[in-house]
Parts: sequence; C-alpha cells; structure tokens
Amino acid sequence: MLTIKLDLGNTPSVLAALSDSRNAQLVANAAAESYVDDTLDWIQSGQAFEGHTGQLEQSINWRPESGGVAEVFANAAYAGYVEFGTRPHVIEPKPGRKGLKIPVSTGGGFIIRRRVNHPGSKAHPFFFADQDNREQHAQERGLLVLALRAVT
Repeated sequence: MLTIKLDLGNTPSVLAALSDSRNAQLVANAAAESYVDDTLDWIQSGQAFEGHTGQLEQSINWRPESGGVAEVFANAAYAGYVEFGTRPHVIEPKPGRKGLKIPVSTGGGFIIRRRVNHPGSKAHPFFFADQDNREQHAQERGLLVLALRAVT
C-alpha cells in the first residue's frame, strides 16, 4: 500500500486561517480529495501506466484522520510495484503447488513451468509523480473550501 499524509494545518501560510480545528480538518479533507483527483487525472491522461482492469485506479482513495490531517492511499497489493518498478527476480509456485500455469497467447492454452525468471518491470510513477504541483493545488483547493464555508 502507498500512503501520503497531508497535514496542511502545520503549513505556515495556512496556519493563520486555521484557528478552528474543524476548519483545519475541512482543509485537509479537501486537499486529500484534490490529491486523489489529480492522481486519477494523471493516470487517465496516459502519463503513468496503461491500466487493464481498473483495479489500481479504484484502490486510490483518502480518509480523514484528526487534527487537520488526511491520508491518501492506494491499497492495491501491487501499487508499490507499479510506482517503483521491480528488479529481476525469480517467480516460483506457491507452497504445495508443483508449477506455474502460464497462459499462451496463441491457441488459448497454458504451459506449466517450475520457475520463471522475471526480467523486472519499469517504474510507472502515478502516486508520487508531480507531487509538488499536486500539493500546491491541494492547498489552494483547501483554502477555497475554507473561503466558501466562511461565505455560506
């Protein structure tokens, strides 16, 4: 799982406007939602990876904590492998299994292997990519939410 905590309540430019802890939490929540939106936009624009099932995109979300902190996460088990890539490694069957069942592209059949030398995979950053711009956008959106709340 990949996580990032947005704690905008401690940012000096925001601190003066956040004397009320409820406001700090509103700003953090808006910032987290903005970060998720920017991450999904980055993926959909083709700057990250080409998704096949949509499972990774669906695993990207956020949750409020307390004290002006919100957590953004991608909880797909393989999210870190996509973000950072992998080195070459050996894949072996799970304990109690005799081999790996690998689909063949032609004919629709399978082959069985006792082990496979995986060449590794290239990193396709999506979660931490363009982080400075995302955090700036998140902070601006959080302050906008705070301003709108003050007006209503």
